[in-house]
Amino acid sequence: MATLSSHLLNSVNGTHASDVDIIIYQIKSNGERKVFFETKTDGGGRVLKEFDLNDEDCKSDYEMVCKTGDYFSEKKIVSEITVKFKMPDPNKKYHIPIIVSPNSYSIWWSD
Repeated sequence: MATLSSHLLNSVNGTHASDVDIIIYQIKSNGERKVFFETKTDGGGRVLKEFDLNDEDCKSDYEMVCKTGDYFSEKKIVSEITVKFKMPDPNKKYHIPIIVSPNSYSIWWSD
């Protein structure tokens, strides 16, 4: 079983970015794009989802869209963050931590 997790941290005040809409799209090898799952970050700014990946899923690309525009009540320069990635191993944990602010973000990949 694969696990996808993320943690959104607010760099303005050091808190967790909770209640942010997250959409994961699957992009198949033929270009077909569909919603893989949708959720919101929890009170700790986290997302955690486990799922079974078949061979076709492991060959697909994925896109995580974080709707950060509504999270920040003031300046909303960055309205959403998009991260593209793959999940080639059906038994691996994939973690994408993101530091967010109203006008920037920083992402790194973590195993």
